Amino acid sequence: MNDVFVEQIISRTMTVKTRFKQMGIIFGILLLNTVVLFFGVLRAIFPVTLAVSCWFLWTYIGRFNVEFEYSYTNGDLDVDKILNRKVRQHVLSVRVRQFTILAPMTEEFAKEYNSNAIGAHFDASKGERSEGRWFARYTDDAGVDTLLIFNPNARLLTAMGKLIPSKIKGEIPQSEDGQ
Repeated sequence: MNDVFVEQIISRTMTVKTRFKQMGIIFGILLLNTVVLFFGVLRAIFPVTLAVSCWFLWTYIGRFNVEFEYSYTNGDLDVDKILNRKVRQHVLSVRVRQFTILAPMTEEFAKEYNSNAIGAHFDASKGERSEGRWFARYTDDAGVDTLLIFNPNARLLTAMGKLIPSKIKGEIPQSEDGQ
């Protein structure tokens, strides 16, 4: 039996908006600790406030470090979200045969991914402006028209293409290693 397994991990690109959120959180915590330190009545709880602030920064700021893992096994695509390289959240599982279209996010296919009929939207890509974004449109088990946006490499696209060649639109890019 020919089992097919392809795995890919991509990192979400930090946007300016995300950086401003991080800086806002840091500024807010610094302001809170400054207020606690300089008011005589609150000065006694400063060590506790500082410790809680450091813990909050350590856990929360790291959650802006987002990666996605695509695992393709014998026609099943699983997408997991990884926060700060520690916390894994399962995003979705789909049978690739359910795809109605798999195509690059270009103007040529804009009507497919901008449709009002789409009920659920999952963006598991590097970012809105990243190169190599593809989308897959399918109907999930609950009957909801769903859009998945992701950055598959050539190896992953080729593996899926062997199962659904008629549903892949656009050209699969060549991989860096020539496969």
